[in-house]
Amino acid sequence: MQFPPMEPGMVSIITTTYNRTHYLKQAIESALKQTYPHFEMIVSDDASTEDVESVVAGFKDPRLRYRRNETNLGMCANICAALQEARGEFFAYLNDDDMWEPTFLEKVVAPMMQNPEITVSFSDHYVIDDDGNIDLRLTEDLSARYKRKELQPGIHKPFVHLLIAQSIPCAQASIFRRQILEDADIPEEVGTCYDQWTGYLASCSEKAAYYTPERLAFYRVHLLSSTAGSSQSGKSDRAIEWHMSSYNYYSKLISDAQYSKYLKELLRRRSLSCRLIAKKYMEIGERSAARKFLYQSLKDRPSLKGSLALLLYFMPNLVQQKIFQKLRRRGT
Repeated sequence: MQFPPMEPGMVSIITTTYNRTHYLKQAIESALKQTYPHFEMIVSDDASTEDVESVVAGFKDPRLRYRRNETNLGMCANICAALQEARGEFFAYLNDDDMWEPTFLEKVVAPMMQNPEITVSFSDHYVIDDDGNIDLRLTEDLSARYKRKELQPGIHKPFVHLLIAQSIPCAQASIFRRQILEDADIPEEVGTCYDQWTGYLASCSEKAAYYTPERLAFYRVHLLSSTAGSSQSGKSDRAIEWHMSSYNYYSKLISDAQYSKYLKELLRRRSLSCRLIAKKYMEIGERSAARKFLYQSLKDRPSLKGSLALLLYFMPNLVQQKIFQKLRRRGT
């Protein structure tokens, strides 16, 4: 990836946005309140119909930079376009619906300034709802689920295990060294997994990660988030894109020898992505595509239930409907 000349100590904050100015204002405010002053914030507008430029200009802060794509590029391409304008020695993703505590940059950048081996420095985070209220139960659940609750503060070297455990909140509470992208790109096919891919590139350097256990960021969960788009509340095409990103991400890790120790777990995750893709394709009547991904799911993780499901997908529609009706009556 090509970059402009680097400014030592500067953090380039990458904020991509599309028609969410009510959240964007809060994200910008949280950035401008940082006690670490040496940063730039690149707000990359993916052809919004809302007036994002006026929102950014209204803050009247020279550290804010606005850019706009003439057409909608999608999340990953928009992020890459913004990154190529980054001047900082470090960079961070701050999604337009998330926020930081005022001391986030100060506390997370400090270890990187002291130790050039650290390629990513991260903290824990809160989970907030649509209105910005902290969901403490979900916050605690995610800290435990992704093993940050038990993670030792300080340096971790190597840190492939942190990627596997998904301990690093790459999109909301991490700072990366720009160097990891100077000889690499974020492939378009990893899509909404752009953040996990960035963490993967940081781990490839065989250097170090640093963990600060304080909750210094706020991750918002709401109906317009990409996470929500992957669930039942999202449309099928959006859900397919989200799960396809995971499929492509795990496929790339599976092909990397440094992750061979975790092959079984990676195959399990890719298998799950395939099943979810197949389910969504069946919902919109794309039976051929559904069979393809269900077959791949079975190759990754064979199971009797999956084999029966694949057999069912090869049956005529009328037979499928009758079987589904019987299963529903039995409560299966």
